[in-house]
Amino acid sequence: MEKKHIDLSDILGDDYEEDEEEYGYEDYEEYIGDDIYTDHYDYGDEELEPFEEYDDVMPAPPEKKREYAAKPVRSEEKPAVHATAESPEPAANAEPSHDTGADRPGEAAIPAANKAPAAPETLAKPEHEFSDEPPKGSPSVTLEVPLPVMEIIDILREHTYTCYLVGECVTLMYLGERVMDFDIACNASLDRIIAIFDERFKTREDLLSRGELIIINGAMGISVAPYRSRIDGSGKPIYCKTIDEDLHRRTFTAETVAYNPYAGIYDPFDGLSCISEEKTILRAIDEEIYEKLETEQFTRKKKSREEPKKIVIEALRDNPECVLIAMQKYARGEAEVSPYTLKNINDNAELIDMMMPMEIAKYFRRIILGRRITETLLNFSEVVFRIFPALKNQRGFDQKSDYQEYTLYEHTAKAVGYAFPDYAVRLALLLHGIGKYDCAADRGDYMTFYGHSERGVMLAKDVFEENYEADPAVVERVLFMIMHHDDHISPENVVQYTEFCGLEYTRLLLLMQSANIRAKSSDPVNERVSSTLRQLADHVATLGAAPRAQTRRTATIDGLRSITDLMGRNGI
Repeated sequence: MEKKHIDLSDILGDDYEEDEEEYGYEDYEEYIGDDIYTDHYDYGDEELEPFEEYDDVMPAPPEKKREYAAKPVRSEEKPAVHATAESPEPAANAEPSHDTGADRPGEAAIPAANKAPAAPETLAKPEHEFSDEPPKGSPSVTLEVPLPVMEIIDILREHTYTCYLVGECVTLMYLGERVMDFDIACNASLDRIIAIFDERFKTREDLLSRGELIIINGAMGISVAPYRSRIDGSGKPIYCKTIDEDLHRRTFTAETVAYNPYAGIYDPFDGLSCISEEKTILRAIDEEIYEKLETEQFTRKKKSREEPKKIVIEALRDNPECVLIAMQKYARGEAEVSPYTLKNINDNAELIDMMMPMEIAKYFRRIILGRRITETLLNFSEVVFRIFPALKNQRGFDQKSDYQEYTLYEHTAKAVGYAFPDYAVRLALLLHGIGKYDCAADRGDYMTFYGHSERGVMLAKDVFEENYEADPAVVERVLFMIMHHDDHISPENVVQYTEFCGLEYTRLLLLMQSANIRAKSSDPVNERVSSTLRQLADHVATLGAAPRAQTRRTATIDGLRSITDLMGRNGI
């Protein structure tokens, strides 16, 4: 292509001198470069490349380009058209560009003719969905954030997104405990999050349906998600605009603390007051407002005798799943529950009706295996009765027995707590007495419960069909143990019993009976019988164990043990 000199007066007219002063270039070749002569180039039938390929054709003045490049592009922008021979500068009375940068906080307006073309982006950020407010927080508390997590936060920050560490990871960092899973909430759409990280890191997309992208950085799994106000019953996320709305869905104040490494701790609901090394307290958001309202209603009831309206804490009503989450944390000993929040949960136990039976069973499995299950069953009794309606008749039920020290429901709760932490065994103990109320016959000084095992099996089947969706194999074991929980098994007949129902079922039944007898009373005899049954269960387990393969190593170990025993017997 032949180089020809361009006469600027033909292109820019009488305003050439003003343009020269504005841009500070003495010659047009210096501004556009020595090798660019688009004015006299014949393209013919050749198809023009997209505009983005011509970044070097007409660069913005160096100082302007550096200023704009320091601010990553936030939204989809049309590339600015620069003044060339074929596209002259707009007239003075032309309509100004709508993308001048003036609407972005902290960014000066840049003439469209001086802007560098926007880098092509796969997905644009929907500006209307999220707030562009700067990060909130107080630098009074500083947390140590691992480098892999800081790398993810810095990448989001480079793209001018506001993000926070949220959830349990903030609580654990505040307490100085080890954290492996981190949750980040930001004002980027899920599409933008995927576009930014999908090619840079190894990711997991199994939680995308909930609006989360799991990023694997080093040995850490880091969840990055847009602000979400809730997850509906089908698991679909409902997005929101601000971090305050996102934190509000977490229900308990101890879980509403957010942290931005560049702004500090953000605690809009006073969650830090519920977190300590001794214990974490689960207190529903705004519980003091509802407690005050309920007190006022109770006062009016005494004066006017009107039936007060039922008080439901909004945070619990919007997220009924947190009822079972509170039970789970309490059963595991991870947290206490504030008195009014506990009362409101029991008063509104029907909230869990909005959950699917499969979801209820998933949470209750973790609850029933907790080390504080006895206290959980007693303190969250109304929720338990909502899941297992047949248990409600056990509350305050006196069995009139010299062998029973507690009411029927207290006995059930203690039996579950004494049991070996096996899911089927504990579930069977929870339901083993549900037939007693229907089969009770008052004999004056005592009661009889003939046929309560068979009745209990019928009621348990109804529970599993309607309220509680458990694994069929677990259901089969539970029903077997309910049916045979009163069978007499002793060291004399244990071998014959294993021939009747098998080693595994015998072991489970012995574990169940051991806990059941111990929970009847504090009598030392019950303690001894319970211990004997537990030893029998261990003996049955060894009978079913596969024989150990004899290898050179095991033979050497066995030989050393025999020598040690021989030396011990001879006093050496």
